[in-house]
Amino acid sequence: MRLDAATGLMALEVRDADLLLADFYSLETGPFTLSKLPLPAAKNWWLGLEDVHQGLLLLHGYGDRQTGQHKGIMAYSSQNGNLQWQQPELAFYGVTADGILALDLQDQKLTLLHPQTGTILPENMSLEGGANAVAAYNLTRSQACTYPMLYLAGELYFTQVQDFLRDKLSAAAVAGIEYAETEQHIVVSFYTETAAGKLDNMLCVFDLHGELQLQQRIAHGLSGIGSDTFIIFNHNLYFIQQRTILVVYSLS
Repeated sequence: MRLDAATGLMALEVRDADLLLADFYSLETGPFTLSKLPLPAAKNWWLGLEDVHQGLLLLHGYGDRQTGQHKGIMAYSSQNGNLQWQQPELAFYGVTADGILALDLQDQKLTLLHPQTGTILPENMSLEGGANAVAAYNLTRSQACTYPMLYLAGELYFTQVQDFLRDKLSAAAVAGIEYAETEQHIVVSFYTETAAGKLDNMLCVFDLHGELQLQQRIAHGLSGIGSDTFIIFNHNLYFIQQRTILVVYSLS
């Protein structure tokens, strides 16, 4: 899930690793209007979601499918699903206040693109300057949004949240935990191991006193863990359940 908080537009990537299928959606978070990009299902697996900005879903292809190296930027309209522009030889680097930064994979130089047309703008930027510009703009565009932190097994914060879940739910969290706090709630996404050796992804909401408010299994029989399994925007909790159901809960 990726969010353009300024427009209230959310982009979603839904993947089925067993069937090698992927689909991409846009969601207007005000009226909760969901639209699917009309892309050929057979080719979607080799596309991925980078970001959403100014009404455009930014997707990538792969320059090297063995290593997973991203190559190519395709901008699709959330309104009609049409391809608005593309830069097949560049790789997405990030969004800044001035436009979209792309990386030339050959000379490792950054290029600034106009967000609505994809045309190259006459501005040079170093890799360090580009990283700083992306980070600064992310702070501005994500003020109304809370993304979870991912803690992996063996890390200090993983162990602390793992102990909390064991105390509150008698649950044995494994592999990874995603954690976020708001002014009123604690939201935790974690994994438990099944008898078959697979993983179930559980999501829980607690109040700040540690009392359970919501508990749901959002995925079953997984072979690995993910990231960004939920997002909080304008006091609403968003997540995808069983890969096919978009669920929204109010946290207000």
